[in-house]
Amino acid sequence: MIDIYVMNCNIKTLNNLKKYKTYNVNYIDDSKLVKYKSEVNKNVTEDSNLYIDYLRFYIVYKNGGLLVDGNFKIVSDCFNKLLDDKMFLGYDNTNTISTQIIYSKNKKNELIRKILEEIVKSKDDKKNIIDILSIILDKDLSKKMNTSYISNDINIYSYDYFYPMDYEKNGKQFSENTKVIVYKNRKLGINQKTKYRVFKKYGPASAKYLSTIFSTIKFNFAREKYKKQLKFGIGIDKNIIKSRVAQALGKLDEYKDKEYIIIHNPCWLGVTSATKELFTNLLPLEELYDKDDIERLAEKICYINVHQVIFSAFNNGWDKLAKKIKQINSNIKIKVFWHGSNSQVIDEQNWNTNVLALNLQKEGVVDVFATCKESLLKFYEYHGYKTFFLKNTVVLDKDIKLKVENIKKENDDTIKIGMYSANMDWRKNMFNQLAAASLIKNSKIYSIPLNFDAEVFCSKVDQDITGTKKSVPREELLCQMAQNDINLYVTFSECAPMLPIESMEVGTLCITGDNHHYFKNTPLEKYLVVKREDDVIAITNKIKYALDNKDEIFRLYKEWKKNYDIESIESVKEFLKI
Repeated sequence: MIDIYVMNCNIKTLNNLKKYKTYNVNYIDDSKLVKYKSEVNKNVTEDSNLYIDYLRFYIVYKNGGLLVDGNFKIVSDCFNKLLDDKMFLGYDNTNTISTQIIYSKNKKNELIRKILEEIVKSKDDKKNIIDILSIILDKDLSKKMNTSYISNDINIYSYDYFYPMDYEKNGKQFSENTKVIVYKNRKLGINQKTKYRVFKKYGPASAKYLSTIFSTIKFNFAREKYKKQLKFGIGIDKNIIKSRVAQALGKLDEYKDKEYIIIHNPCWLGVTSATKELFTNLLPLEELYDKDDIERLAEKICYINVHQVIFSAFNNGWDKLAKKIKQINSNIKIKVFWHGSNSQVIDEQNWNTNVLALNLQKEGVVDVFATCKESLLKFYEYHGYKTFFLKNTVVLDKDIKLKVENIKKENDDTIKIGMYSANMDWRKNMFNQLAAASLIKNSKIYSIPLNFDAEVFCSKVDQDITGTKKSVPREELLCQMAQNDINLYVTFSECAPMLPIESMEVGTLCITGDNHHYFKNTPLEKYLVVKREDDVIAITNKIKYALDNKDEIFRLYKEWKKNYDIESIESVKEFLKI
């Protein structure tokens, strides 16, 4: 007979246990709980962050067997197989451990004794049970994510074993592993309730299928909502738009009688950085929905007597602005600086804006369609578009250079590998790069943004990864890149990415994919460019090759950059002359 100690549960939970004749059920009522509390070490007070964990472990240490605190239901007969373990716990989330369910095959378990002693010893009230276990087991258990930790002394099972209910809305799922459902005293959303009912009636495979349907519906709904917002301005604060248009109108006064202005969306950080590196006279401007705003901007642009208006990328409403400018003054040249590539138009927003810009040239509104992707030129020229090749570059200002120069790389055996714009977008090739980095001995990945799926993937291959959850300002990004030994930007599709040059400019090697014109037909190509972006071993070998030849690479880069910057400046001058 297996002893089960249950506390803080309802009659339904107790009745559920009656059908299991192999369990000797012990209900810990208030009087018994008071007795256990009186035996707790006095150094662990009830206001301590770890008090309830200590109490639960103490009960199991004294009695052995299984303790469950709260309402629960055994949903699989396979649960009994876990009782052969020496001891087990469970992750209740992606990287936190709960003590609501604890099992020890024998009383006075040696590992539990160490846990109790470590809790008493701990003076830091901010510590939680995962910190205590990580100290005792000499393993950072917060990095396990949704995998189980298995050892001779203890098994800590992934959340789907005991805690599959998704109160936290983190995307938790039922699975074939689900043995017990430990309930929390919190409300579930309708999606989780539905998945739970399907799981109970039809099993984990059906619950997973339903979850996939929910995710698809949610994504499609969000996408359609966003499209409507962009098209009609629904759900967008018109006052904010008005204030931004007013700011743009005020900014235009600075550019009276200038040769050109260049319009960019400040929310598009990569496009904005690329624009600032090549041009002055920047006019920040977001989407335009209001006819009056468009007319006011067009009239002001014509009034200040600029000769050229350049659109850096293309946004909603900018086509109407371009047409209005041309209508008021046909002598003003309208140009587009396109930052995309044909493969990127698989994304609907990219597709729509690309078609808008091309149609405007067919209609005679746009005079020149410039791109920084060399391979697009012949394609557009063949189809009758007037095109131009702009060579974008990176020139850091003195303040950033000074900050970067003062950053000292850590001198240890760890190879610090940076990954940036690391998201689930197919173009970014995140998982191949993570896999390649995991094959570099003593490597640690620093990722911006730190993606949940990247953490899960790395936990499965025991790869150390850290980072920042959100995007950061460019200056902070550059300083972070400077701290690494090497950065990765081996993406599937690019126009002409800024990041490889930014990385080299801050003194950190950068491996990149073969989808832009940088380093083409130069010695740097063999050191820094991966020819097969989907080949993990090719990326790994390129990382090793670059690290082994760092001094030679930077010698070659310095020479290349000097000549390339001259070419970049000349390309801008020629573009403005057209």
